[in-house]
Amino acid sequence: MRAICVLLAVLGMFFIHGCERETFPAVPKRLEVLISVNVNDESVTFFDLQTGRKVAEWNLQKPIKGAVLLRDDRTLLLYGNELDRVYLYDMRTGEAKREWKTGKGIVGALVSNKGNTVFLADERQKALRVFDENGKEKAKIEVGDKPLTLLQNKASTTIYVIDFHNAKAYVIDVGKRRIIRKFSVPKFAFGGLLRERQQELWIGGHGSGSTVETNIRIYSIKTGALIKVMKAPTMPVGFVETNEGIFALSHGSNTVRKWNDSENLQASVTVGANPFTMIAANERLYIASYDSDEIYVVDQRTMKIIARWKTGKGPFQLLIRKGNDGGKENGLNRG
Repeated sequence: MRAICVLLAVLGMFFIHGCERETFPAVPKRLEVLISVNVNDESVTFFDLQTGRKVAEWNLQKPIKGAVLLRDDRTLLLYGNELDRVYLYDMRTGEAKREWKTGKGIVGALVSNKGNTVFLADERQKALRVFDENGKEKAKIEVGDKPLTLLQNKASTTIYVIDFHNAKAYVIDVGKRRIIRKFSVPKFAFGGLLRERQQELWIGGHGSGSTVETNIRIYSIKTGALIKVMKAPTMPVGFVETNEGIFALSHGSNTVRKWNDSENLQASVTVGANPFTMIAANERLYIASYDSDEIYVVDQRTMKIIARWKTGKGPFQLLIRKGNDGGKENGLNRG
């Protein structure tokens, strides 16, 4: 009889454990938070944007590659090309909320500026897939072989997809859910900046074969014609534009460059070791140093390094979650 009771108790423990939802440390809702997605130790680190204090760390033990925030500013969607689904977590509680079964191959994600649509770049289906906020797939638009870079206009009516492999950029009408234009870009193009007022699309890249990319190419939004080539050695892959200027991150030379609105080079600074991505807020730049596992904080005006924050291993993408004081996400969602 005692053996049966022990067995039932053990089975009960397994049942309770199996029903528990995955939970991580909560992220205080009042804080404006920098989110670092770290691919080498499969973690996400959260920093108080004002002080640099680490407020939470999630050790997910999943091969994540990136994340986006949904429009409620509390739901974090995590994805990876080797995961067969995307995972959604509530930052304010740290709880797993739900999963969308997408199949493997998701290499990029973008939430529409209106907030009601999530675009997922799928390298296996070679498509831009369109989902609503509840995870229901609404459309699939075939684009290239590896659609890594996703950009959108302010009205969320147009998506620009830059393919990493087949040397094409695709312009997609969101309402009609079809490609309305495509134009040639260099092979292994990656990273971009959409400047609507100037009718420009800036595109960077890694380079092809033994030849690394040393330039930023500026294209016409209207025609896709190449307008200008600017030097930015080597491997310009990250872009941000603020009131202080236009910033480009070259991860091959560990350099951030700053141009003014007239596209004249103003300054540069060396940051980190193999930095992959950059984001901006509060007159500062935040740069993820992949090899040194740090976030470099740079003053946008002076281009001086003012802080270094230790993060998880292999920081690959940065996001900003606004707090009650009204911060703003501003930067490239990286796949």
